[in-house]
Amino acid sequence: MKKNHFFLEIYHEFFHCITWPKWNDLQYQTMIVFFFSIFLSIFLYGIDGFFICLIKRLFSL
Repeated sequence: MKKNHFFLEIYHEFFHCITWPKWNDLQYQTMIVFFFSIFLSIFLYGIDGFFICLIKRLFSL
């Protein structure tokens, strides 16, 4: 009996208490994540290149 009550509470919570984001908000947040990911990958690529040059100069002495 308790298991049945548990699943009914899950159903109620999922269909009556959860608020989903609006489509415009979802698109806006997706674009923020997309551009931040691109920026971060370019930044880390530059840092990686800097350390590669630094290590090459350090070990070429």
